[in-house]
Amino acid sequence: MESKSIFASATITNKSENQDSKGEIISNFLNAVLVADGLGSYKYAKQASNLVIESLSKQLENIENSSYLDFAKCFKTAKEKLVKLEKEGEKDSENLYGTTVIVLVETEKTIKIGYVGNGAIWHIRGNFNEFHDVYLFPWNAVNLLNPHSISEKGKEALYRLISDYKNDYNECIPTEVEIKKDRQQGDIFMICTDGIYSEDQHKIFTHREKGILIQYEKTMQKFFEHLKNFFKNNSEYTNEGLETALNIYLNEIKPDLDDDATLGVLITQNAIDYQISKRQTNENNTDNQIKE
Repeated sequence: MESKSIFASATITNKSENQDSKGEIISNFLNAVLVADGLGSYKYAKQASNLVIESLSKQLENIENSSYLDFAKCFKTAKEKLVKLEKEGEKDSENLYGTTVIVLVETEKTIKIGYVGNGAIWHIRGNFNEFHDVYLFPWNAVNLLNPHSISEKGKEALYRLISDYKNDYNECIPTEVEIKKDRQQGDIFMICTDGIYSEDQHKIFTHREKGILIQYEKTMQKFFEHLKNFFKNNSEYTNEGLETALNIYLNEIKPDLDDDATLGVLITQNAIDYQISKRQTNENNTDNQIKE
């Protein structure tokens, strides 16, 4: 697919093993970014996330036309890879591999997303950085991911994932989202594992006067700051530059992380064009003020 859109991914952890995995795909028909969170309650969480990303990536690379994209089939095929795995000497033949996954695919006219589990899918308008400083978070940025989780004993428990459990293929049926690209301001998408953000992990407080308060995650505040700086501090926008920006962001939030953190970002051509046009307009206005 010919496109000037840019995309990148990055991951980090404070633990001895990072059980998250990620992937990026570019082909004649689509661009894709993938993130997976190997579930620590499974013995081989890292292998699970790696194998699922590998399976989904190969399937996307072999798609001959974006209209043939079938998330349900892709996720089922990835699950079959885990089901076929066996570990010599293990007492249990299943419940060894488990992971969440989010797949974001860009086609010529739309963004298609499939996911199981939790984490976040942020849809951000290309003019997100035009808000006054009093607004810490742009209101034209929304999380599209409704977690596949329920509350059990005060914690979230997933009912949709990709695992090696042979008797339940319904668990890997993904929720799918499709959005037509914005031709004016453009679109920015950020997908991430729950180490960065997830709706089922909000911190809730009770205030005597203000009632119930929900804490907005500092990781997202920092993300918007770094996204603003990416557009402000670069004269051109590339995949490599975006990857560098994402790694700088992760290293800044790393001291506060208590889980693996992985994200992928895709910025459409229209969003880039909008940002370039905005910068040129601001520069022209500055020049005119100087002349006056």
